[in-house]
Amino acid sequence: MTYKHEKRILSLILTFLIIVTSTLTMGTPSLAADYSDIDNHWAKSYIDVVSSYNVVSGYPDSTFKPNDTIKRIEFITMIVNSQDMDIRSASRGEYWGQPFIEAALKNGLINYNEYGSMNTATFNKNISREEMASIVVNAYTGSLGTINSSILNKASLSLKDFDKVSSNYYDKAIASVALDFITGYPDKTFAPKQNASRAEASIVAYRYLSKLGIIKEGDLKENIILSTEKLEQGDVLKVTVHHAGNSSEISLAQDLNPDFKWHDNNGIIHGYIPSNYNTKPGKYNLKFTNTKTGNITTKTIEILPRDFRVQYLKVDTSIVASTRTEEGNIEYRKYFHPSRDISSPVKYYTEAFILPTKGRLTTEFGETRTVNGSPTSYRHSGLDIAAPTNTDVLATNVGKVTLAMPLILTGNTIVIDHGEGLFSVYFHMEKLFVTKDQFVKRGQLIGAVGSTGFSTGPHLHFTMSYYRTNIEPGHIIYGKSITKNNYIQLMK
Repeated sequence: MTYKHEKRILSLILTFLIIVTSTLTMGTPSLAADYSDIDNHWAKSYIDVVSSYNVVSGYPDSTFKPNDTIKRIEFITMIVNSQDMDIRSASRGEYWGQPFIEAALKNGLINYNEYGSMNTATFNKNISREEMASIVVNAYTGSLGTINSSILNKASLSLKDFDKVSSNYYDKAIASVALDFITGYPDKTFAPKQNASRAEASIVAYRYLSKLGIIKEGDLKENIILSTEKLEQGDVLKVTVHHAGNSSEISLAQDLNPDFKWHDNNGIIHGYIPSNYNTKPGKYNLKFTNTKTGNITTKTIEILPRDFRVQYLKVDTSIVASTRTEEGNIEYRKYFHPSRDISSPVKYYTEAFILPTKGRLTTEFGETRTVNGSPTSYRHSGLDIAAPTNTDVLATNVGKVTLAMPLILTGNTIVIDHGEGLFSVYFHMEKLFVTKDQFVKRGQLIGAVGSTGFSTGPHLHFTMSYYRTNIEPGHIIYGKSITKNNYIQLMK
């Protein structure tokens, strides 16, 4: 690191010490080194790096509050501290941010009365994403020069709501995307008026310091994110790893899914750990090892028990005799089981899943059954939704049909692969309107409710699975189990 950069960082540290000691009672960040609330946050790696350079800091209770908004003066201070600026000390009784405001004005980071006034209350307001973009781009052009017009043109077409940016920030918003200081959201929006979060500001600061050469771009420790740390039997855990070179570099030791596999997606790897009625409740350790660096990260999740119902069925003996046969079981194993073995490595869907039909929930996921007085050895693998014969059955999401045929046991049956190991299954239908290998759209008519196979009346048996492991469809569609107590509300 050059003398100039060392001086810059030293100045940065001293300034933050002044800020902290003079404004601690106002909740201004402290110099906490380890934060208790970012361990499972998507921006953790960025926050750790910029914190190590004292560009950002946490609170006295050792939290960082990554999702909280950040004030204008806080972001101005971050960028001023990232540059080789002479900052005077605040006078006794003076607003602590005044020297930083003066430096920002002098160096063209902001304009006089840019926010309507220059009082303390104005600078203590939350900063918007377009305001943040303007400051960091002004800092970049002031210290590092011009921006190539070709990348500006490309950036201007990358997001769909640049027309919502204030006219005085329009060019700076586009430039911030072109320079990769700020990226859009998954829905391709910039969200210019939205308040920036402390996590977002930390990433902007990281990328700006990288442009200055103070931080080596891409030198980030892998960041492991769990979709939840507690999940009910039947739910699916998603594991995402940011900043790993590729999936071969991260190994995972765990006892829940022996067939665990990683999926690569634009530099981010992720995988799924399903649970169901056979998963024993309790705590489980997930041990991640970076085979390239030797870093080891251990996380703990908890499988919560679900109170599964018991169902007592009376089925016509002729139906039992004609469907629950050895021939039916052999056919089921021959055609149905392999239909969920091979999945597209890339998911087909981009929208939320929908319930394929509506009606009365007669059987929940995971129920045990007694048929004609005899307990069964299996659990109910999905949901039974009773509805009149020929009621429409729709595809729960985009996918490729891997099975569409009548089976002795399950009647007219459809299986759809949605990619990355996720399947949807439809049993007992009256009619089939799709064929194997056909691609279907979300909400497309694929069949009609019936009572074919081992069935006591017209209904759709619907389930979802991760490969062959059945999972509660409610967690995929609604984020919770579908039960006899809540299905009416959920189906509205």
